[in-house]
Amino acid sequence: MDKKTARKTGRESRSFLHEEEARKKSSVIAEKLKTIVQDCGTVCCYVSLPDEVRTDELIAWMLEKGIRVTVPKTVGGTLEFHEIFSLEELVPGAFGVREPAAERPVGIGECDMVIVPVCAFDEHCARVGYGRGYYDSVLAGAKHAVGIAYEVQKTDIIETDPWDVPLDEIVTEARKYVRSQTI
Repeated sequence: MDKKTARKTGRESRSFLHEEEARKKSSVIAEKLKTIVQDCGTVCCYVSLPDEVRTDELIAWMLEKGIRVTVPKTVGGTLEFHEIFSLEELVPGAFGVREPAAERPVGIGECDMVIVPVCAFDEHCARVGYGRGYYDSVLAGAKHAVGIAYEVQKTDIIETDPWDVPLDEIVTEARKYVRSQTI
């Protein structure tokens, strides 16, 4: 499937989820991620938009557990990650995404894991985002990249370009996909 079609299909699929259903599925995904991130020292995590898998619960939990949390900030055509100490530090930024108000930059290589938003994905951990390439511009430097999505966002195999960076794994409410295998 070409990326444009995959993106459209994935976004439409998640838009059909009722609010309560999306909240419950997000909570299941957060519980799965807690077991994955519990031994991490530093985690980069996206801050969710209303139709994405919600990340506030996970971010609050990581902060409570003493895990260092960094979140993305759009700068030019790429992302920078900045440490936060609470969700209250976030302010509206580019594209309506909440971003850190304070400048506390952390290199992506310092993060044990990067949690990435997904518009659509396939069983081989290829993903499409919103099409601007922000995450592809930084993921090559990530130690471990995990996408989170609703199972309904899974599509047929996505035709990727050489600059597309596959994820190491994708976690949904139903299962975990690992690059080249499914668990």
